[in-house]
Amino acid sequence: MSDKYISLVSEKLSSANSKKTAEKIVQFLSEQKIIEKKLTDCVLGSPNGHAPDKNYRNALENTELDLTKLKTNGVQFITEKQVFDNGGNGLEEIKCPNCGENNIENDWGDSLDNWHSGTDSDKIKCQKCGTENSVTEFEFKPTWAFGNFGITFWNWTKLDSKFVAELEKIIGTELKSVYGRI
Repeated sequence: MSDKYISLVSEKLSSANSKKTAEKIVQFLSEQKIIEKKLTDCVLGSPNGHAPDKNYRNALENTELDLTKLKTNGVQFITEKQVFDNGGNGLEEIKCPNCGENNIENDWGDSLDNWHSGTDSDKIKCQKCGTENSVTEFEFKPTWAFGNFGITFWNWTKLDSKFVAELEKIIGTELKSVYGRI
């Protein structure tokens, strides 16, 4: 069985505010008993994550899942610039923000690298309309996100929309959902 994840990403939060925001969300979720405050080995990769606590089902649409039976079941906070993708499971479309043309055949790899490193240009020229936009402005299908802050839920089922809205209110920005599988 492969592992899946849901990342909630703020594409607007600055790098200067991401660590402070993560601390605020960890505090909130641990007070609500949705996650444990202590870091443990419950996520893939590093750093460690926060294991689900007794009220984790309050964050889920489907409350039948028993996360406690899984080794990889935690919540991970990413507080540095990252491309949040679908785990390398392919792309169907990369739509131009101006005309909607699918630019999947365009050379967008360098633009992604440039955005991540902050060097050179991260712009892509649309194959149809010829406008140039940052790679972050294109619409990826399945959804990708670009930001300095993300919360990744490892092997959790669909998150409840009220829970996501509450996190958006605390963070102060919209959160984009990215679904992936490894």
